[in-house]
Amino acid sequence: MPTIPKPSRRAYLPPRETQGRRLHANSAFYQSSRWRRLRQIKLNADPLCEECRRRGLVTEATVVDHIVPINEGGAALDLRNLQSLCDACHNRKSGREAHKRTARR
Repeated sequence: MPTIPKPSRRAYLPPRETQGRRLHANSAFYQSSRWRRLRQIKLNADPLCEECRRRGLVTEATVVDHIVPINEGGAALDLRNLQSLCDACHNRKSGREAHKRTARR
């Protein structure tokens, strides 16, 4: 019995401008060699998630996050504005920040 092909795009979503790439203005920054070197320096200096450590847990850090986001005036390449986080803590923090941005509008 033949099958009906599913549409590849969801009609209720607006089309993406770039497929498979970040849609943020600071995409080029996160691809730069300066950021990648600084990210590795931070992960080597703090290999454990700083947020989990505050809660008494030991978790490997996989993400380097800006404490004050670049888009809100945070220093892009300052080690004092960076923190090592695990994926779960980073996703929680990013979700809170996104919620704040949408609430302000």
